[in-house]
This record gives sequence, structure tokens and C-alpha cells, in this order.
Amino acid sequence: MIKPGNVCLLAFAVLGTLTAFAQNDQPGYFIRGEELFKQKQYYEAIQYYEKFLNTEIKITPRSQPFAVKKKTPGKSNLNIHNETVYHLAESYRHINNYTLAEKWYKQAMTFSGAAYPECAYWYGVSLRANQKYEEAFNVLSGFKASHSRMDPLLTGVDKELENLKFINNQLLKEKDDFFITREQIPDHSSAYGLSISQPGKIVYTSVKDDPNNNLFLSHLYETGDREGSLERGKPLSIEQEPGIHNGLATFSKDGKKIFFTRWITRNGVNYSAIYSAEKADTGWTKPYPLPSPVNMEGSNSAQPFLTADGKYLLFSSDREGGVGKYDIWYARMDSNFNALLVTNAGNIVNTADDEVTPSYHQYSRTLLFSSNGHIGMGGYDIFSAKGDFQLSNWEKPVNAGKPVNSSKDDLYFISTDEDNLWNTGWLSSDRATDCCLELFGIRQDNAQYVNGKVIDCDSHQPLTGVRLIIKDGGQNGKELIRQQTDVNGGYGFELRNISRLEITAEKEGYQSATENFTLYFDAGTNRFTNNEICLSSSAPEEKELITGESVVLAKFSFNQSSLGGSSFYDLDSLVAFMHANPSVIIEVGGYTDGKGSSAYNLKLAQKRVDACIQYLVNKGIRKSRLVGVAYGECCPLVPEQINGRDNPEARQVNRRVEYKVIGEE
Repeated sequence: MIKPGNVCLLAFAVLGTLTAFAQNDQPGYFIRGEELFKQKQYYEAIQYYEKFLNTEIKITPRSQPFAVKKKTPGKSNLNIHNETVYHLAESYRHINNYTLAEKWYKQAMTFSGAAYPECAYWYGVSLRANQKYEEAFNVLSGFKASHSRMDPLLTGVDKELENLKFINNQLLKEKDDFFITREQIPDHSSAYGLSISQPGKIVYTSVKDDPNNNLFLSHLYETGDREGSLERGKPLSIEQEPGIHNGLATFSKDGKKIFFTRWITRNGVNYSAIYSAEKADTGWTKPYPLPSPVNMEGSNSAQPFLTADGKYLLFSSDREGGVGKYDIWYARMDSNFNALLVTNAGNIVNTADDEVTPSYHQYSRTLLFSSNGHIGMGGYDIFSAKGDFQLSNWEKPVNAGKPVNSSKDDLYFISTDEDNLWNTGWLSSDRATDCCLELFGIRQDNAQYVNGKVIDCDSHQPLTGVRLIIKDGGQNGKELIRQQTDVNGGYGFELRNISRLEITAEKEGYQSATENFTLYFDAGTNRFTNNEICLSSSAPEEKELITGESVVLAKFSFNQSSLGGSSFYDLDSLVAFMHANPSVIIEVGGYTDGKGSSAYNLKLAQKRVDACIQYLVNKGIRKSRLVGVAYGECCPLVPEQINGRDNPEARQVNRRVEYKVIGEE
């Protein structure tokens, strides 16, 4: 059925070419393509435009295309062949198929520049997306020289030329800092937006054909195999609705609360909101949209990310009060995950264009997001910005550069290393396809050379021939290396992409000891010297402890949370006491010196507590018997200043973990 607005167009077309088209549907192909194009249904429009051009080739020479009268700037007589070619190029661009967009824009470049004033700009953008950087520079420079009107295209071409300068600098790099690995999932048209569901599960967004509705819908998939292939992912058991997309989930630390995006597409436009659900014994509850101020009437909210401490929900939104189109916003959450106040990340992070897919690395205090407004490789690029939520004070965003970013769209970056931001992670990109986002694993190109020494706890002499078992101290606990100490009690080994390690030392006639280390590094080669591991030749004495009496359990070097030295002797003594008193519950309290901010010291104290608790758990103590508390700098044993002068020895005493009996099971 032909819409009323197209009757006049069709009449002129048919009258002008009645004989040539008597036996074909060519005019109808063009008209239907135009209808779909205006409705932003670009995939469908492409089918009709290409049918029109294929029919045209068979039936009538292009030198004599039919025409209609239409008042369009630069087009006194609308050439339907030219219009089809240009709109075909536009359609391919809108679905991110820059390979075919380039092909048709190149043909459209032979048409009247007055009729298609934007053609050179988008042709240059397509060339850049297809990594034809020199050609893109020439085309865009020519466009800038001829385009005098102050409009978004003039601003856009300036940014594109700056992007090309940035790309050129990236290409001069001798070596990339990252390895990027494509993760292909058979039977899925697209996969993107990976997140971690605790404990130990991966959730991602994927697109498969819906045979019931003949639609491509996004759904959430889950797999418990964090180290293996994502092919084993199964649909997340959350209630679905016909024709509705679900995507990008984020979870509370215990995995019992989910936030995700739900959206619908009408006339080529997405309408989105953030939904939530709780995990009950019977499965996920019915999802519900978050109330104001997260979802706002008349605007879109999408791509939620809950910080590791559960205090902030980040998301992107085009609501009023922002800096540009889509901005990064964040909501302060109460203990029940209710949003208290929504804040814009400000004009350092946000631009006049789009900022989307935020995440946050807790330890490094770094905001991650994608932007097509900041200078980069083109399309959406991944950026990082250190800052503070409470003050909304963010440093200037830094482009991650290649190969993390490409000439196409790069989004949804998430770090999978709690300690080192860029060590390992995932991103979503269409760099390897002509249409769709796929998942890519990131691994930093780094090497850690670790060395240390094992000594006798009593004599402090080096111990030779100590058996060492080195394991990944992360969640997988994988054994990495076995070796023995040399004649000087020393050891050394090389690691890659390992932030946490556990070393167990064993020698006949000695109590075994296990030490945990955290390594902080950047790309390249890093060298670390561990604290000494000491082994005791005598069995630990059982201690009698009075309820409420605090005893120092471990001491720490400045700014460190790894165990070492005589701490293992005291820890083993506590292990023996707790085995002898199996109903006792203890508090493990962590303290720091007064250097640094209170917030930082609380985090450091917690890491020291965690290191001690992990050691005790490894020795067979149930975690339910251990209550960890981070006290930070609150309670020095001795003053850290004497007559106004710093007292380093006192600060060393105050850097400690204590324990005390607080009850029984």
C-alpha cells in the first residue's frame, strides 16, 4: 500500500517512463526504500534500494534516469538514481557497515556537490573507519576548504582531522602495550557488554534471531566458566517480554541484586530505561524500572554499572541538565540500593556529543567510559579519568590508545583485575565486522620479575633447599611455579599478568609458611623484591587468650599489606590456639600509621586484615570464626610525633593487625 504523501511522486515517475517500466516494479522499490529510510529502518531500506539499482541496470541506461520535480536545495530536478545511491550509502553508515558505505559514497562523490553537500564529509569518515587514513585526510581537508557554513559539519571535520593526527601518533608507537583477542560465539549475531556476576560468573549481552517475531533481540546470557569459552553461555533466567531488548547487567557484590538496561525500538529510535530485580530462592524476581531520579520521564537511561562498594550506580542518559547528547551520570545509593541523588560527571568528562558505557575501577579510583566527543581513533573510543564521586572532581580524560581503541566503535570496557586497572579486561568493538559488536579480551604486555629470600625465624640465617610452591593468588588459585631456594636462601621467577601470588615454603624440620603478595605494575618489565619468608624449626606454642584482650598478630612495612617476617610464627600460634579451641570466635583488626588520608588508610587496613584472614583460612580455620574490622589510623599504640618531629619507629609499631577473642559459637 502506498502512503498518500507518495502519490504525486509515483505519478510523475510513471508518466515519465511508462514504456520502460511497464513490466517491472522498479518505481515501487525506490518509493518503499524511501519510506523505510525516513522511518530509520535502514536494514530494510537497503534491500529495496539495491533491488532498484539491480533492476535499473537490467532495464534502462543510467544516462537516462527518470526524474521528478522536487524543491530541494541544490536539486532543481531530483535524479532518482543519484538519490538511491546516496541514501544507500547513508543507510550502510547508519548500520556501521563502513565498507559498503565507502563504496556508495565514493560513487556519490561524482554527483553534484550542491545536491549532496555532506557527501565528502561522510566519505572521509568512512575512509577513516576503514583505516585508509591518508585518503581520509585528503578528502576531509578538501571538504573543510570548500565548506564555509558554520554548522555541525564544520565542527565535525575539525575533530575528524584532529582524530587523524592522534591516529598518526599512535601508529608511530614501536610496540603495543596490549594483546587483544577476539572472542567469537557461534550462532550469535553479536555479543557485547560483559560483566562479572559474583561469585565467579560471567554475564554478557548477545543477539540471536527470534524465530517467533522475525526480530533480532538482545538478551542476557550467563556462564560460570570464567576461564573458558563463552559458547557455553545460557540465557539468564530473568523474565522476558516479547519484542523487548535486555542488555548490559551489573550486580551487587553478593550477586543477589541486578541492574540492567531494557529498551524497545520504534521507527529506528531506541527508548531505554534501567531495570532491577532480586535473586530469591526460586530465581530472579519480576524486573521493575527504577524510579526517579534514575529513570526520568521523557528521557533515556541505560548502561548501568554498580561500583564494587555498592555506593554508586553509574549510567548514561540524555536527560535535561546534561552537557551534550548522552552524558555520564551517577546515583548515590543507600544500603538498600535506592538512589538518593543523581549527579552529572561534569564538562571535563562529558562533551557536546555522546559519553556512554561507564565503569569504575575501585582501587585506582578511575572512571572508564566511551566517547565520540573527545579526540581519539574515531567513532567511540575508551577513555579513563581519575577522580572523586563526592566532589564530582575528575581529571582530564586519557585516551587508551591503540590497540585498545580502533578506527571504529570501542565500548563497554571492564577491568577484571582488582589491583591493576589495565592488566586484564574485556571490551566490545565492531572493529572486526561490518556491522556488529563483538567481545575482545585484553591482556597487558607486561612481565614481573619477583625475587626474595627464606630465612630461619630464630637465627635469621638464610635457608637453602626450601621447597617453594607459587600459586596465582586470585580466584583461580592456579599453581604457577615450583622451585627451591639457592645456597643464599634466595629465589626468583618471572610472571606475566599476575597481580596476586601466594608462596608456600616447606623444609624438613620446619613449620611450613604461606605468604601472600600483591604486585602493582604497568606495561613493560617490573621488578619486585618480596618481604623475607621465615620458617620456624619448633612447633608453635598454644596461647591462652582472655576474651577482649588484644594481641599483635602481624606487622607491616609502609604502604604494604603483604605478610612477612615473624608474622607467620604468630599466625601459626593463633592457628594452633584456634584448633585447640574450636568454638572460639576472634576479631581481626587492621591498623595503619597516620600517613595518607583516612579513606585510603581504611582501605589499606582492610587489605591487611584480609591477608591475615586468608592465611588463617588456608590453615583450616573456618571463615565464620573470623570477624575482620578495618580501624585505619584511629588507634596508635605510640605517638608518631615527638616534640613536633616525625617518629618513624613509632609509625612502624602502629602498622599492625591485632586479634582478640570476642565470643564462642
